[in-house]
Amino acid sequence: MANNIVSSNGGLSETLSEAEEQSIQAKLFALLARRTELYTMGEHSSVRIETAQELLQSVIFCLNLYLKQSGNKRKLLAQADLEELFKLGQGVIEERLELGKKLYRIACDSAPEIENTSYKDTLRNIGDFFKRYDYRFFAHLIPCDIDYQLCNPVQEGLQGVEYINQYLGRIIIENSFVSKFENSIVERLLNSYCSDYKGLVINIYAPLAANAVGLALLHEEVRSLCITEADGERLVKLFEPLSVTPAKKALGDAAERACAELKISDASSVRYLRKTAEELFPRIEAALPHGGLDGVFVPFR
Repeated sequence: MANNIVSSNGGLSETLSEAEEQSIQAKLFALLARRTELYTMGEHSSVRIETAQELLQSVIFCLNLYLKQSGNKRKLLAQADLEELFKLGQGVIEERLELGKKLYRIACDSAPEIENTSYKDTLRNIGDFFKRYDYRFFAHLIPCDIDYQLCNPVQEGLQGVEYINQYLGRIIIENSFVSKFENSIVERLLNSYCSDYKGLVINIYAPLAANAVGLALLHEEVRSLCITEADGERLVKLFEPLSVTPAKKALGDAAERACAELKISDASSVRYLRKTAEELFPRIEAALPHGGLDGVFVPFR
């Protein structure tokens, strides 16, 4: 099981001989034994199965992180001292933690002045991550509650500080976008989108992004975020004759126009909005037969 995890994580799999596989397995479990002894401070040579599994996952996380960071192949695990590679992996984690702390400060400083319980609670909880994260023994874990859902979720399979850093990077992109609009307009749109937007688990960025893209499609003022009933009818007529490919292109191009109007030039932010825009199409396709797109582009109430 351990070898399968190491070989499948991070796209590092490659063909190894049976002898190399056996060597990795033997060294991996020897390293686990040493980590277990350190974890128990030498008092015990064994721990509960569940704890041993977590310690093993942490070791694998550190080794994979080093391999990805250094560009080395998995074959290195059969040739090198795993204890040394593990320490190098822990060094990578320390660097990622310092980056994470910087990202967290930026996320907090750029947080929109919009009341939403899950957003505020999640941001506060991530602060606890940096106090609770025990990368020495449980580097793969995320010891904090994250309830707030991003518009574009974190890449599947990420763990530990890697997950936190990508989450914070995406929160910063979303915060920056929200900051381009007046708070009163944002609150009016959110209230139209969900009357209990303060208490429910919603994403603040998503409805703003959809309306901004919708207005860019119509060549209307993006900063207003205001899609009228007449605008909704125009959007229906725009999408009715379009198949998947031209529709997604129109949405992506509109995202780029919206970014230009909002003076968003950061490449990551532009890609993020373009991805968000293109992923509106399945909802548009599902809504068109029912005669309206109010569930996609939010009309002000």
